[in-house]
Parts: sequence; structure tokens; C-alpha cells
Amino acid sequence: MIALIAVGPVSSQAKADEFVGPSFRKGLWHFVRKLELVEHRKTRYTLLEREMTRCVDPTVAMKATFSSPSVGNCVSAKPEKSYNKYTFSNRCDYMGPVSTVITVNSDESYTELNELNVGGAPRTELVVAKRVGDCEAEVAGSSH
Repeated sequence: MIALIAVGPVSSQAKADEFVGPSFRKGLWHFVRKLELVEHRKTRYTLLEREMTRCVDPTVAMKATFSSPSVGNCVSAKPEKSYNKYTFSNRCDYMGPVSTVITVNSDESYTELNELNVGGAPRTELVVAKRVGDCEAEVAGSSH
């Protein structure tokens, strides 16, 4: 009986701190990141385009994005969920205040669009992420 009472508050706290964002399968993920400067609605300049493939658990990164703390005068808004999209009207980031839309296609694919307005020169950062397989350690440890 005492053990149940002692565990009760701990599990209640764990539920209060539970992550409410999307979760993804750990594995080998391919990321394409594109940073653009938006001069006019139809005129965009690519500042950076980079691809990488690595073994990650994107849910860990999502937890950091969703727990984005306030920085200085920047106060992060809570995300609003609509179907498969999570929209942050304002999120404090290393780049400054950004609006972010994360679109979850499945537990193996998502996109993240960040829009930043710095000194009248809007920038967009688009990340397209797709799981492409298992990590080598996972394959080596399996019995297939």
C-alpha cells in the first residue's frame, strides 16, 4: 500500500510533463535544408542548401522545439495543432523570433518551415526530413 502511494505523485508529475508533439521512428534519416532570402513574394534567393543523412531520433529534436523557452523579450507561443500540422505563431529561436509550421506526414516523414523577418529582409528555412532505413547498429544487432 505504501509503495502505491509513493509512486502515485511521481506518475502524476510524469503525465504533467508529457510531450504532446509529434513522435518519429529512430533510424537513418535524410534531411534537406534550404535557407532562402525573400525579396518579393515571387523573388527568392537561395542562401544555403544542404543535405545530410544521419542516424537520429527526430522526436528528441521535436521535444526541444516544442519546449522552446522565452529569450529576452521574445516569448514563445504554444503550438496550435490542426490535423497533421503544428503551428507556432511565434517561437524563440537562435535566429530570433520565428513562425514555425511542422507538417507531419507519418512517423517517417515531416517538413518544418521557419519564417524569420530580420531587418525587413524575410528569410525562410525549409527542412524536409525522411527516414530512409535503420541505423547500422540496429541492423547488426537484429537476428534477420
